[in-house]
Formats: sequence, structure tokens, C-alpha cells
Amino acid sequence: MTSPPPIRRVAFDALTLTELHDMLALRNRVFVVEQSSPYPDIDGQDPRALHLIATDGTGAIVGCARCLGPDGGRSEAPVSFGRLAVDRSQRSSGLGRALVAESLAVLAERWPDRDVVIGAQLYLERFYGGFGLIRDTDPYDDFGIPHIDMRLRR
Repeated sequence: MTSPPPIRRVAFDALTLTELHDMLALRNRVFVVEQSSPYPDIDGQDPRALHLIATDGTGAIVGCARCLGPDGGRSEAPVSFGRLAVDRSQRSSGLGRALVAESLAVLAERWPDRDVVIGAQLYLERFYGGFGLIRDTDPYDDFGIPHIDMRLRR
């Protein structure tokens, strides 16, 4: 197993146009094409997110995730991460685990007392469970992919 590439934290406004394009292309390749799920990726949340970007030795984006603070400013609102995508070339490198760990670190630094809630593909329940997240809902369909909400209580 190779080591995962380094991960950078990038605010939306600091993304270059090329980085934005390549990040959206990776998400499209993984979620829409590979998983055959025609979902609306452009959901208005990217501008308020902190993005995690991993690049390979050529500068190509091979992994990404986005971290979101509380929605609507409610004092009890949870925080979240999502749109975590790893290029096929990096799937045995540990990059997925590194992106989850970095996402949780970002959320803990910025909102240490907030629960973390994610929408997870059902088959990844055990993977996310390894980070302390537990199932919070019954399975539901999200554009043809079974999902569950998972929560990390703080």
C-alpha cells in the first residue's frame, strides 16, 4: 500500500478555476459515472464550505471532501462533511481514511462542541463507524443509492 498524497485545506474563494473544475470533474466521475447516480452535485453548498484537496505528483486532484459549518446559524445545528471522493488510482492508498480524519479534525477545530452528521452510503457504514460515527436513521434512497445518516456525538 502506498502512502496517501498530502491534503490541503482550501476555502472556496481560494480555489483556482482549474482546481474547481478538476474537483467537480472528480466528483462527477465517482458519483455520477461510476456509481450511476444522476444527482444534483451543484447544490449551492460549495461556496460556504472548506474544501479538502489531495493531488498526486502531477498536480491532478485525486481526492476531495468538503466541510460544512452549522446551517442557518442555529446554536444546536450540527456540522458536516461530504462529497468525499477518491480517484480510482488512489483507492488502496488510505486517502479515503485520511480525508475523513482531516474532515473530522477541521470540524473539531472550528466547532468543537457540535455533533457531526453525515449522509453516508449504506455500504460505508462500517468504514465511517471506525471513526466513531453511528447510524442515526433508517436507510433511505438518495438518487438510487441506499444511504443512512450517521452521527458523531460531541
